Amino acid sequence: MSTATAFRTYLDAVHAVLNGGDALDAERVAKAISVLVRAERDVAEFMSEARSAGEHDESEAIRAELQRRLALLADADRAGSGGEVLAAIAATGSAP
Repeated sequence: MSTATAFRTYLDAVHAVLNGGDALDAERVAKAISVLVRAERDVAEFMSEARSAGEHDESEAIRAELQRRLALLADADRAGSGGEVLAAIAATGSAP
């Protein structure tokens, strides 16, 4: 699944939670997604600069870490974890 597809899936889930009346949980999930979107953008910018400077190995490590966090987020979401768990994964890279 591409990053864009994953984010779209999460945003659709936020809309579903919000439509179900749980605004607080929807806000938590949306904040976690927002953190990941910013991280993805920052990593893309960093990788672009690193490629220009020939720092390919370091940028690949950062990309691998982001992919690991996205996988954790997806697994937690599929398991039905609440917004607090998703926010913790987005912020720290691990579930509380």
